Amino acid sequence: MAVVALLSVSGAPLLHALEASKVQNQPQPKTKQSTTKTPRVKPAKPKRTIATTPTNTTKTPTTKRSKQKAGNALTASAAAKNYDLAAAQGAGDISRFKPDPNQPYYKQFQDYIRTVIAPNVPGAALAIVVNGQVQVLDGFGVREVGSPAPVTPDTLFRLASVSKTMASGAAAILVRDKQLSWDTRVASKVSGLKFSNTSYGNQLTLRDVLSQSTGLPKHTYTHLIEEHMPYQAVLERLKYVDFVCPPRRCYSYQNVAYSLSGDMIKAVTGKTYEAFTVEKLFRPLNMQTASFGQNAFNASPNKAMPHIWRGKGWSEALSLDHNYYSVGPAAGANASIRDMSQWLLAQLGHKPDVLPAYLLDQMQQKITRNTLGDSHYADRSDLTNTAYGLGWRVFDFGQHKNFVHHGGWVQGFRAEMVFNRELQMGMVFLTNSETKLARNIIFKYLDFFEGGTVNASNGNKVAKH
Repeated sequence: MAVVALLSVSGAPLLHALEASKVQNQPQPKTKQSTTKTPRVKPAKPKRTIATTPTNTTKTPTTKRSKQKAGNALTASAAAKNYDLAAAQGAGDISRFKPDPNQPYYKQFQDYIRTVIAPNVPGAALAIVVNGQVQVLDGFGVREVGSPAPVTPDTLFRLASVSKTMASGAAAILVRDKQLSWDTRVASKVSGLKFSNTSYGNQLTLRDVLSQSTGLPKHTYTHLIEEHMPYQAVLERLKYVDFVCPPRRCYSYQNVAYSLSGDMIKAVTGKTYEAFTVEKLFRPLNMQTASFGQNAFNASPNKAMPHIWRGKGWSEALSLDHNYYSVGPAAGANASIRDMSQWLLAQLGHKPDVLPAYLLDQMQQKITRNTLGDSHYADRSDLTNTAYGLGWRVFDFGQHKNFVHHGGWVQGFRAEMVFNRELQMGMVFLTNSETKLARNIIFKYLDFFEGGTVNASNGNKVAKH
C-alpha cells in the first residue's frame, strides 16, 4: 500500500492510502500529451528515410537558456534528458539561431521554425495570430518522406490530445443551448456505467471529466486503448478501478474517462460525438477540412503521413496507428493549420455566435490545480500557477496571466497550441513527426514574445510592456 500526498483545487493537502488496483501499475502510455519520454517504436526495417543535418551531435549543448531572451540554447538539464534524440534531430541548431532584431517577434519565431525546426523534421505547419489577426499561415517540408508533395496550409494532420479542446467546445455549445450544464452528472446521461465506489461515481459531472478531476488513477486504462481494446469494453472495466481521491479533489490526466464527455453529448443530441462536433462546431467556425477518425484522414488527398525516428533519420511509419481514434473526444480529431487558425480565433473571442465570451471564460479558467511536472513544464520556473481548465492547460507567464495551452502526441505526429485572450495572440504548430524539438516550441514562442511586443497599427516591434 502506497501513501501519496494529493492537492485539492484550493491547494489543501490530502493524504490517501492507495489500494492496489488493476491500473495502479499499468505501463505508461507511449503516445500521450507531450512528454520528454522517448517514444517506443516497433523494430522494423524502414521503407524510406529522410536524413537530417547532423548538427552538434558529439556533445551535449552547454549554453544555458536565458529566461528573458529569445534564441538561446536548451537548458543543460533538458539537454541531458533528451540528448540522444534531440541532438540528433537538430537541437544543436537552436543555440546557433540568431533572430533578426529588426523583425517583429512573430516573424523572428517564424524564421526560427523555418531555419531550425523545419530542416530537422519531414514536415510542419505554423499559424500565428497577433492582435487578433492571422499574421502567419505557413507550411514547411513534405507530407511524406521520399515524396515531393509539400505541406501546405490545407494539409491534414492528426491533433492527438489537442482534440480535448474540441470536446470542451462541443460541450460548451450544449451548455449555451441549455441542453447540458457543466454540473450535469455523468450517470444521468450515460447508463450502465459502474465504478468501484458508487458514491464517487454518482458524483462525477461533465465539469469533472473535462477538468481532469475525476479522482481516478492517472491514465486509467490508457494502455488498453493502445492495445486496441474497444472503447466500450474498456469502460466496462472501470468498475475494477479504485479512486485515488474523491472527485474534484486532485488532478489526474485521463483519456478514457475524458471521453465520457462524448457519450454525454451523444445521449443528449442523439448524434455521435464526432458528427455533432463537425456539424455544430467545425463547420460554423469555417474549419472546412477538420474531421474525426481514420477513414476521414485516409480519404483526404492532402494529408501528412506519420514519421518516426530510426537512428539516423525520419522514416514513414509502416502503418497509421488507429488506436487513439477510438477515443474521439480525447485524441480523435484531424485538422489542417488553416482549420487551427480558425480554432485559435474562436478561442480568442472572434466567433461569439458559436462560442460567446462567457463560455470562453468558463472553459479557460483555472479549475484543477496541478504542478509544473503535471503540465510537462518542469524546465520552466517562470511558468507559475498551473492548472487544468475545461479541456485546456492554463498557466501564468512572467507578468502575464492566463496563458492557455494544450499539446498532443500520437505515433508519428506532434501538435502544440498556446494563446492569451487578453493579449490577443497565439500560435499553433503541427508536425508529422515525433520530434523532441516539439516539446520546447511553446517555450520558444513565449521567449520570442517576451523579447518584444508588436505595435497594433504597423506590426513593428516596440518596447516590452
